[in-house]
Amino acid sequence: MTADLAPPVTIDAYYELRLYEMLPGRMDGFLPLMEETAIPQFRLHGIPRPLAIWQSHTGPMAPLYAYLIPWRSLDERMRCWTAFYGDRLWSERTAANFADGPRLRRTHVLILRPGPGWDGLADPDRTGPQGGVHELALHDLDNDNPGLGHAALTGTDLPYLQARGGHVLGSFATWYGSRMNQAVTLTAWPDAESWRAATVALQSDPDVARRHDAGRRARGTTLLRGSAVHLMRPLPGWEPEANLGRI
Repeated sequence: MTADLAPPVTIDAYYELRLYEMLPGRMDGFLPLMEETAIPQFRLHGIPRPLAIWQSHTGPMAPLYAYLIPWRSLDERMRCWTAFYGDRLWSERTAANFADGPRLRRTHVLILRPGPGWDGLADPDRTGPQGGVHELALHDLDNDNPGLGHAALTGTDLPYLQARGGHVLGSFATWYGSRMNQAVTLTAWPDAESWRAATVALQSDPDVARRHDAGRRARGTTLLRGSAVHLMRPLPGWEPEANLGRI
């Protein structure tokens, strides 16, 4: 059987998703380090303004601090981060902030590219910053058929959720990082109850189940192998634009 890989794309954008698993009770002390030192230093060293910054207390990595940065190229990313981490001020303030003990359990860095099908989910009628509750979902795909896994998400699951009140902020393919092959999706909801109701409906809808079963029978494998889901809230002033500002 020939593997159906993700379709070739012309890459004009990369996204860096940074996920910080915090130790319990250590989030509050970490926030000033990011707000008062990291973000100003980003500007100084040419790192683009994050598209959003979130906190999460629900999900397998919780408590979680997360942000998303757009990049024009990976060379630009390397230059900017090299300058940032070489800055003495950052080193000194990090050491001072961590003086009373570690704050992080683990850090994950994912480099993403726009996933196939994202543009078809864009909502031109949605504008402005998106508050509420945001779902970050890391979807494990069949490694031999990631393209079909993306198609199942953008052709079935995500349109279903959008029809029930969700707004797909972004749908991504992992370019490299610790979680290959995965699809990463960000969806904004008015509140947690709206998310919960739509998710339960998706999981129990017989038509959705039939479509996924048809894909499994056709390929002889499960295309979507489970998802790790976080419910996050954007920090005030760091709400992402609708469609992540792509339209």
